[in-house]
Amino acid sequence: MSRPMHFPLAIAALTLWSAVTDAQRTIIRAGRLLDVRTGEVTQNATIVVERGRIVSTDKTVTASAQDSVVDLSTYTVLPGLIDAHVHLTIGGTPRDNALADLRAGFTTVVDLGARGTRLLQIRDSINAGLIPGPRVLAAGMWIGRKDGVCEFAGIGIAGGAEAFRARVRENAAAGANLIKACVSGWPAAAWARPDEYEMPDSVLFAVVEESRRLKRKVIAHDISQGGVRAALRAGVDGLAHAAYVDAGTARQMRANGMFVIPTLASLVGDDTSSASRELLESVRRMHNAGVRLVFGTDGGVLPHGRNADEFLSMARAGVEPLEALRAATVNAASAFDLADSVGVLAPGMAADLIAVEGDPLTDLTALQRVRFVMSRGLVVPGKVGR
Repeated sequence: MSRPMHFPLAIAALTLWSAVTDAQRTIIRAGRLLDVRTGEVTQNATIVVERGRIVSTDKTVTASAQDSVVDLSTYTVLPGLIDAHVHLTIGGTPRDNALADLRAGFTTVVDLGARGTRLLQIRDSINAGLIPGPRVLAAGMWIGRKDGVCEFAGIGIAGGAEAFRARVRENAAAGANLIKACVSGWPAAAWARPDEYEMPDSVLFAVVEESRRLKRKVIAHDISQGGVRAALRAGVDGLAHAAYVDAGTARQMRANGMFVIPTLASLVGDDTSSASRELLESVRRMHNAGVRLVFGTDGGVLPHGRNADEFLSMARAGVEPLEALRAATVNAASAFDLADSVGVLAPGMAADLIAVEGDPLTDLTALQRVRFVMSRGLVVPGKVGR
């Protein structure tokens, strides 16, 4: 007889983890299966998982005696979420932070800066399954000028373009998946002095050129309008935060394929100042111009495990629920070259999926009620959700 698993339980017993890994197949009975590409919902769907991959989403599958069956018939099932801006070394230990993000339903995260390259080794341990956590991409050390916005414990760079190229090479040699450049200050400065930014054009061009040579994308902390225009000239791939941009700059971002990771919950929160209202309006402007939105939280600034708060902040900027979900799935997967394995639930994709209580298409708070997480075909043990 197949072995059923009913949720929600505490999911505290590690025997659940073993039950799935030892089973020939895992059969997941989903009450509602959400296709984030189309917004369509399939009632009473079945997902079949083998060796960490989805092999079918056929409603007619019958479980065998050797299969494990997961009963999610009272929940909405959707792809594991992607947080494209976290800092695993901030706000707790990397181990605790990674597990908190995973239990919140984020089966992939992108670490956008640390004080050293040690985090890259931790990334490898997480990705190898030695430490529980989501799939991790990581940028290595922040790249910014001395005494600038990313001057953390003396890692700011005092030299010119060649010194910045050397930092890019150092990160790449250590195994960084991408490069994080620090171009401008925080919103208060960017709002007060919109044309200013702290990384000279010659340096920014050098960072991008060296990253391209080493086949790394460049993500920029770049909030001022002048800084964004400089990033467009240099060929930066994406922005790590929302930025103040006018309609023309937003259109140029769309034309250049530049994406933006808003991180509004950490940047704005509940603040209603003119600077915060304009940052929300700028995200609305970029969204309306067709700039690709990619979900991210600045995790560590926003506490790890509260990642889903960002969905509500995106809604304040006029982002529709389905578009917010796409930002955390297909858009993020595409932005970071992961679209062949994550972001949707389809045959051949990694078995990264979550179940939430409620309908996220009508109530984004459902994404704060994660009741089940599967990462690379393994059930995540311990308490999930809030």
